[in-house]
Amino acid sequence: MVIPILVGYARLGVLPSYLFYPGLVIMIVGFAIYYWAVLTLGHFCSGFLRVIPDHKVIQKGPYRLVRHPVFAGEILSFIGLGLALQSWVALLTILIGASVFYGNRIRVEERFLASELGDEYVQYVKSVKRIIPHIL
Repeated sequence: MVIPILVGYARLGVLPSYLFYPGLVIMIVGFAIYYWAVLTLGHFCSGFLRVIPDHKVIQKGPYRLVRHPVFAGEILSFIGLGLALQSWVALLTILIGASVFYGNRIRVEERFLASELGDEYVQYVKSVKRIIPHIL
């Protein structure tokens, strides 16, 4: 995140200044989604990929709509940051970095959860795809 911030402050690829406040709003909404998802996960939340003994698939809150709302909230916050920095170069840097990182993380996490939680997770994936097929 340091590189996009430096790019923004260097005023490379300047966007209109009126995007600052919408960027802040988008960033705050992203943080809110992130915290809602973390609170919904409760003790299942971890920065590491793991399954604990009483682990179950969470299907309430934001998880009813999106399989990875923590990541969605983070990405939305990053997009807001790029707009608030008023730099399309910073925004592009953020989008490329987030796409590579989260694309890989989601692939690994999906395989891991399907293997560890089995049919319960596979059925959850199918149910969320029916709710919002164009996002997934």
